[in-house]
Amino acid sequence: MSEERMNGGGIAAAVDMTDWTQYAGQAASVKRRGERRRRRLQAGTALGTTFAVVGVAVAASALDRGSVTRQGAASTQSSSAPAVFTGAPGGTATTTPGTSSSQASPTSAGYPSFPAQLPTKPIFIADSGKVLQSGVIAAGAVSGHQWQLSYRVIPSGSAANSQPEVTQVDLSIDGKATGGAGGAEGAAIQASGYQAYQPALAGQGAAGTFPMVVATGTPTPGVTSVDLRWKNGTVVQVPIRTALGTRIAAFAWNQDNPPDMLEQVGPNGVSKITITHNGTASWTAPDPQQPPTPIVPKSAPNVTTPSGTPNLSQTPQVTPHDSGLLGAGTVAGHQWQVAYEIIPSGSAANASDEAFCTDTTVDGKTLQGGCTSSKPFGGIGGGMSFFDSGGTNDFPLVSEVGTGYPGTTSMGLEFADGTQTVTAVHSVEGAPMAALAFDPNNGPTYLLEFGSYGEYRIPLHHNVQYNWTFNW
Repeated sequence: MSEERMNGGGIAAAVDMTDWTQYAGQAASVKRRGERRRRRLQAGTALGTTFAVVGVAVAASALDRGSVTRQGAASTQSSSAPAVFTGAPGGTATTTPGTSSSQASPTSAGYPSFPAQLPTKPIFIADSGKVLQSGVIAAGAVSGHQWQLSYRVIPSGSAANSQPEVTQVDLSIDGKATGGAGGAEGAAIQASGYQAYQPALAGQGAAGTFPMVVATGTPTPGVTSVDLRWKNGTVVQVPIRTALGTRIAAFAWNQDNPPDMLEQVGPNGVSKITITHNGTASWTAPDPQQPPTPIVPKSAPNVTTPSGTPNLSQTPQVTPHDSGLLGAGTVAGHQWQVAYEIIPSGSAANASDEAFCTDTTVDGKTLQGGCTSSKPFGGIGGGMSFFDSGGTNDFPLVSEVGTGYPGTTSMGLEFADGTQTVTAVHSVEGAPMAALAFDPNNGPTYLLEFGSYGEYRIPLHHNVQYNWTFNW
């Protein structure tokens, strides 16, 4: 790519117009280095577009934004370690395989890297069917884990399809297929815009949640380079591959270190696409169909009995059959309570002639939690799970109502440091029920139930699933 115009001005114009006296060293000397880089970029077009684009993007970034750390995978680099490009003011740049003076190594810092050559063996999900054509679309690594996207063209299998063939895309992590990543009729890769796959899809990994997000997209026509940019200035170049005639940019990141934006570089400049996300955190117990193995508590729990006046202002204004508190207390400085009442169901179409309704109050604000006519009102005992919608919750804490196994007298939570919060259950038509709450920034590790059987200590599996959005 020779002297691509970026943001209304080319590299040559940037060299000529820059006030070189603001940089270290003699201004004339610094300017000569910038001119030499421009000539190298022009000569580099004969070596391949990818290599040339790396240099242009680094020089432009250094001129426009100051020093940046760039980590990329130009086709000329070894696959054993990603190349790190450190842009200095004035358009100079140095290439150091796998290291950077201003950043931790790419692997430890959780930045993506890409192999110089794609793997030759596609990886498919089980029972992939008769494969007519196949190949690898993209591959890379994040935080020491490998990922790969493979395609397969198979017979459509249905007379209702307009094409006799179907193309499927499969995602694999560390050499094991995790599931399909899309498909369409015909022998073609269908891609448009940019789409991120959920961590759950990208992560049925070895142990629990896998902290990887995989995304694909079709670069806008004319785009010669796709970059990921982090808030700390780190830039990673994404290879643009062609599969079945479609240009695709596929990449991944550690969900604990997401990029701030994606940049498409082309003859008309740089298009900036911010990357935002919202997520749902969950703390879930295993299948409650079978009670866990009871244990003898190390010591008697410190049980708190909910107290106070139940706030039922948001529930229907009818005379209840029963009402009370399921839980109350203080979490991270916030006063909370969960109240319940049982009222006439009001419709013969309901499962029973009663409805169980809850209200949650935090710091004086009360919201109705809904009603159910299905008995038992708390469902099957022991299956208590918690969900937090990442900033979209009405309250700054997480609370849930659950039913204990028969014989349960108190329920609670245990945290990583061994701290326990235990509350006495309330008998709701013979079922032991309680409400528990905690700070989402300090989630529990165990759900506790105490009763005539001893203690049930039920592990809670923590998972965060994000929805990622590319904002054009």
